[in-house]
Amino acid sequence: MPIDLKESTGFLYLGASPYTDKTNYSVKVPYPDMGSAPFTTSRLVDSARNAQGTMVGRMVGRSIDKQEMGWSVISCQLWWEMNRWFENGHFTFYCHYFNFNTGRWLTRLMYLSDVKVSPGLVENETGEPVFLRDAGFSVVDCGVV
Repeated sequence: MPIDLKESTGFLYLGASPYTDKTNYSVKVPYPDMGSAPFTTSRLVDSARNAQGTMVGRMVGRSIDKQEMGWSVISCQLWWEMNRWFENGHFTFYCHYFNFNTGRWLTRLMYLSDVKVSPGLVENETGEPVFLRDAGFSVVDCGVV
């Protein structure tokens, strides 16, 4: 079975400035595999129960977004390029992404979380992978207003 490494980029745009967008970015992230990109929004709530047992609460801050991404097969070059950028001082970064809850593109300060990858076919002479399998990472909103 042939391995298809045609990577369509433009799912997320990462950069070092709040002006990161589709035309001004450092890294253009490829589209994840179908079904491998859950988008999660969490809300911090300060709540308690009153004397009648009714929940009384309010949201603290704003909604926090998390975008998970996964690729069953990805080229070593693209994977290494993205991860070298993270390793070269970009633990936090600006991410231009589509918010699937509101239907708008946003740019927010985020951090990298949950990086994983498995080697695909390994070249016998060099011991390096020819491609990578089951790669994935998450970007998580820092919550900065």
